[in-house]
Amino acid sequence: MLGTVLPVLLAILAYRLYKWARGLPRISSTADKYVLVTGCDTGFGKLHAQRLDKLGFHVFAACLTEKGQQDLKQLCSDRVVTMAMDVTSHDSILKARDIVKTHVGENGGLWGVVNNAGIFGTLGHIEWQTREDYFRTFNVNVFGLVDVTRTFLPLLKKTRGRVINVSSIYGRNDPGSGAYGASKFAVEGYSDCLRRMMRPYGVSVHIMEPGVFKTDLTSPEAFERMMQQSYDKLEPDVQEWYGEEFLNHAKDTAKKIAADFGSTNYNHVVDAVAHCLTAVHPQSRYVCGWDARLLMIPLAWLPTDVGDFLLRLLIVKPKVQPKGFKQD
Repeated sequence: MLGTVLPVLLAILAYRLYKWARGLPRISSTADKYVLVTGCDTGFGKLHAQRLDKLGFHVFAACLTEKGQQDLKQLCSDRVVTMAMDVTSHDSILKARDIVKTHVGENGGLWGVVNNAGIFGTLGHIEWQTREDYFRTFNVNVFGLVDVTRTFLPLLKKTRGRVINVSSIYGRNDPGSGAYGASKFAVEGYSDCLRRMMRPYGVSVHIMEPGVFKTDLTSPEAFERMMQQSYDKLEPDVQEWYGEEFLNHAKDTAKKIAADFGSTNYNHVVDAVAHCLTAVHPQSRYVCGWDARLLMIPLAWLPTDVGDFLLRLLIVKPKVQPKGFKQD
């Protein structure tokens, strides 16, 4: 047994050491490089813009709101150019591209595009999530990301730059988020295809897979609000089947998870994006957060039935069942 396990462990260790050493060399300069980051109003996008500014990059910080732009201007140097961008609007993306072209010049390009903009969209039992919920979530998380990437690819090809798509560990193994997880699976698939097809032209593609972090999207108040909204849209007979008691218990559980679970060490993600843009040999995937590394990825590697069984053990069975559910 030891004769079999030891070589495997040594091989894993050797690979980890190689991966670490390969990631050490850095690019020679950031002062001549331009990076676009979407979704910079709050959260990780705002943090990415600030970190890249400190590293000496020229940053185009795309915000949905005027307030987001003004806040960043107060926090960053004049290397950061804020702009309006709604990733669900092709016209808005084209206007942002024109601004970028003005700054980089006729022969200039982008070193990086960080597709950070995203929404959680909705929350609740998967039966509560409607066709419209899926459209709205995919419109931002998938179609917006694809549109931004395609629009700026010509500028990335000029510098043999890098696309960074912010997915989620739920894009590898979704315990039950529904539309959000499905959208992130789509991001993973698109990114894999993009990476393989753009490699011959020098454009590299990288995926960020954060675990659970405490942000405005995952606050207890946001979870409660999204769950109530999902329930309120249900047909009367479906509402009757689940009942108010089940809804209230589900909201309390979601708020507790939001309050107790999730990391506040945002550097797991911010450091990964910074490394991806400054390393000579960046990774294709960055798994960010201990919950993602130690729980969700190992579960994703297991056979489906085994992974599902372990998830059932880890996820506490609700104490309150739907009103219309008849147990055997």
